[in-house]
Amino acid sequence: MMPRFAFLADDLTGASDVLAQAHAHGLNAVLVLDPDHPLPHDADVVGIASPIRSQAGTELDASVRAGLVALAALEVEALLYKVCSTFDSSPTVGNIGRAVELLHEQFPDHGSIPVVPAQPGFGRFTAFSQHFAAYAGGTYRLDRHPVMSRHPSTPMVEADLRRVLEAQLGYHPEVPGLHLPAHTDDAFAAQWTEHRRADGPAFVVDAVEDAHMDRVATALLAEATRDRPALVVGSGGIMTALARAITGRPPRRPQPTRSSGPTFVVSASASATTCQQIDDAVRRGWVDIALPTDALTADDSNEGSIGPWVDEVEQALRAGLDVVAHTTRGPDDSRLSAGAITSAEVGHSIGRLAARMTKQGLTRDVVICGGDTSSHALLALDVGELRVREQFVTAGPICMTDDRSSLAGCRVLLKGGQVGPVDLFHQFAGPDRTPNGSHGTRKHERTS
Repeated sequence: MMPRFAFLADDLTGASDVLAQAHAHGLNAVLVLDPDHPLPHDADVVGIASPIRSQAGTELDASVRAGLVALAALEVEALLYKVCSTFDSSPTVGNIGRAVELLHEQFPDHGSIPVVPAQPGFGRFTAFSQHFAAYAGGTYRLDRHPVMSRHPSTPMVEADLRRVLEAQLGYHPEVPGLHLPAHTDDAFAAQWTEHRRADGPAFVVDAVEDAHMDRVATALLAEATRDRPALVVGSGGIMTALARAITGRPPRRPQPTRSSGPTFVVSASASATTCQQIDDAVRRGWVDIALPTDALTADDSNEGSIGPWVDEVEQALRAGLDVVAHTTRGPDDSRLSAGAITSAEVGHSIGRLAARMTKQGLTRDVVICGGDTSSHALLALDVGELRVREQFVTAGPICMTDDRSSLAGCRVLLKGGQVGPVDLFHQFAGPDRTPNGSHGTRKHERTS
């Protein structure tokens, strides 16, 4: 088998979304975390995930280049540079414009690259280049979104994706848009070709419904060759449309899921959505453990550096209780500004904490929250490959890892900040499962 599609994701939870969309529509997909890891050929879709969304400068350049070089060797039909469907990025952190430049560096004869972050099935829409995202029953323009306008590292102050990209491209070229009327007056194909042949680095494509995404997939497949893949910058919505186009299958429906024992959630997500999910779990009797970020470290030689909370976690899991351990509980948590800790340090620390619990056999059901830190967490867990095990919520499949990982044999959910309903953790554990000895909430409040 030769892979048909490839993707480079700028964070791990976003990469798991691509896995989910491929799997839901009948494609076999696999994700690796290290571009030097041998890329498998037993899948329709092969991807690499890097913590690019939290990187800047030469570090970002190195990650993007390494991923693109590895994936270019696969000779696929289409290559997706996967970004968050909320497009959170800036000229200094997770720069998507710079990634566009590096795509041109790797594929110099491609022409202008379409940028399509819409994902209608996930409440992400682009209209006249203005980007919108659903939240708590409403839909908000990106710069007025209750969460994304307050993102701790890349607050979105502009909704026009043309302007966002122009600010991120070093030489400030004009970025055009392919707008909604082209979808309704049969002008899409002609305008797509015109934009693709233009001299600029990229163009933004509107989409507010699945039919619009299907037109994008058709255009990509029409120009795809093994010698030069069709390039696109976008969200999991692109993989949904590509998979739908070549399989014609309706999406798999998620089945009820249930943990085999106590569930362990580790979270470094500052999202208000994740905060609500933690609150819901605590109300249901999960053990609540606050991890003080100023005491965390990425020093692997110091196992004790993950703190005295280890005993609290171990005791709770041994008692059959579900546990949620977090480095922040919402965007206003004071721990976000405590100390000069990096996302890599946070990710390594929560990864080592999860590894300790799984190695002792205290849990086989793990949730890792936080798009910017989850890649670092899985690297600390020695994860080489990920594949979908079960369909779950949109953009959040339940995965399994390769055998060398500390998570081998575990059910693993990678949850991005905006992913999932309020009772997500409860659903993952199984609504009908009552932890042994559960008798309310226990807390370990060490926040300084």
